[in-house]
Amino acid sequence: MPEPIFITSDKGHKVRVLSPFDYDKIVSNIDKDYLRTIFNVCFWSGMRYVEVQRFYDHSEWWLRERNTIHLPREAQKKVKRVAPERYIHPIPPQLVSELPYFFKNKKPSAVKVWNENLKRWAGKADLENEGIVPKTTRKSIESWMYVAGLPMNFICLRQGHDSFTSMNHYQALPFTEAEKAEIKRRLAGWV
Repeated sequence: MPEPIFITSDKGHKVRVLSPFDYDKIVSNIDKDYLRTIFNVCFWSGMRYVEVQRFYDHSEWWLRERNTIHLPREAQKKVKRVAPERYIHPIPPQLVSELPYFFKNKKPSAVKVWNENLKRWAGKADLENEGIVPKTTRKSIESWMYVAGLPMNFICLRQGHDSFTSMNHYQALPFTEAEKAEIKRRLAGWV
C-alpha cells in the first residue's frame, strides 16, 4: 500500500488526497446508505461541505434537463470568493445516480459531526486518518480531474477557483501508475 498523499491548505493544515483504492475502502465502510450518498455527493460534485448542506435545502439548484448544478451566490458565503456563482457541469454519472436519494434522505450533519464520521470511516477502512477532513473529497476529485487530463480551465470553473495558480499543487501529486490508470478509467467521458 503506497504512502498517503497530502496537500497543505492555505491555513497550513494537511488535507489527505484519496487514491481510487482509498475511496473504495472508505465508501465500503460507510454503514448507512444516506451517509454514503452524502459522501458521494461531496466527492463527485467537488462542492465544499457547506455548499452540500445548502444544496440539500435547494433542490431547484439541480437543473436536471441541463445536467447541471447551479450554485448561486448564497450557496457559499466564502469571504475570498470572487465568482458570484458557478455551475457544476456536466454532472458526472456517478453523481446523477446519487442526487434523487440525496434529496429524499436525512439532511447533512454539522461539519464537526461530518469530520468525526470521516475519521471513523477511515479508521474502519484501516486508513491512517491524518488529514481526512471535509476538504478531502473536494481536493481528491480536483486532483483526479487533473490526472485524468481534464482542461485546467474546466477544473477551475467547475470548482470555483479564481486562477490557475490555485491548482498548481495538483501537478506533482505522486499517484502510482496503477492509481493514474484507475482515475482515468473512472473519469472517462467526463467532458
